Amino acid sequence: MSDDASIVVGTGVYGIPNLYYTEAQGVSIIGDGCWSGLPAISGDGKTVLACHTDGQGLWNAARWLGQTNWQDLGTITGGVPCDSFLSGAYGMNRNGSLGVGLLYLKTLCRANAGMWHLTNDASPTVLPALFGETTYSRANAVNADGSVIVGWQDQLDGERTAAKWVNGVEELILTQDGEFNGEALAVNANGSAIVGSNCAYGHQAWIWSDSAGVSPIGDNGGDDWVAVDVSDDGQVVVGFVRGGDASIWENGSGASSLLTYITDHGAVVPPGWRLSSASLISSDGNTIYGWGLNADNLIEMFKVVLNTPVKCGLCQVTAEGTLRVSHAIRVPPHL
Repeated sequence: MSDDASIVVGTGVYGIPNLYYTEAQGVSIIGDGCWSGLPAISGDGKTVLACHTDGQGLWNAARWLGQTNWQDLGTITGGVPCDSFLSGAYGMNRNGSLGVGLLYLKTLCRANAGMWHLTNDASPTVLPALFGETTYSRANAVNADGSVIVGWQDQLDGERTAAKWVNGVEELILTQDGEFNGEALAVNANGSAIVGSNCAYGHQAWIWSDSAGVSPIGDNGGDDWVAVDVSDDGQVVVGFVRGGDASIWENGSGASSLLTYITDHGAVVPPGWRLSSASLISSDGNTIYGWGLNADNLIEMFKVVLNTPVKCGLCQVTAEGTLRVSHAIRVPPHL
């Protein structure tokens, strides 16, 4: 989502089609979509990257040019596709000058984290790899100015491990005890907070901060909690429990299901809905988008607005309309 939470990009089921949403205009189909990467939008809302199938039937990271037109970004010179995969975008910085994701290399089905400098010729660049081209890596997200890129780096035994590239230098993200963590999925604007999954290869999600290092978050009772986005101040994290429900974590309050959190704070969720994943949180931590199953058991987007000013008579707050994207559940400030 854009920094001001006014625009959201995404896809239908299995990456098809590419979708563009605003509250004023609703959802528009902006492309057929495909299975490589995830749609991303710059913080200023002006640039969109997603998956596009080129004239050879290959799946590319591509820049949206308006309507249903796309510019394929491809991979490095000499890179070869793996089946239909050629490259995939996963994240963008604030002003749209840098996109990050996955590039397929000159060796068949060998892929590496990469980036596209979109304000120049949009040519792809391979990010450094700790173990050379003998392992795989991928960039999942980038901070506002492009100085911190996060994702994963396979170890020599193929184990996927959280990694970050700071000013182009790669390092693994380890616990204080030197243990490995699962992939990093998001980074805040200034690069001071990073979140991901499988803390110390366990069931908990994790958050890294420049002051405290890696800390586990979520339930360690066997639930596989995945953290997928973080607010700019690093105080709110959203995600999901595998096979379970959308989740939220607040610094100082801990983790809970999103449904429990919002109902405890005065919201009413329409009957029959299940909130499956909290996928995005806005820069200020007040807007959450995700997906769930509606009362008809169909996949549908939802929006939650936190800390919304309300008139408090009996201090009871109900949902505004339904849980559809065009109608938000509005949660009042803590009363």
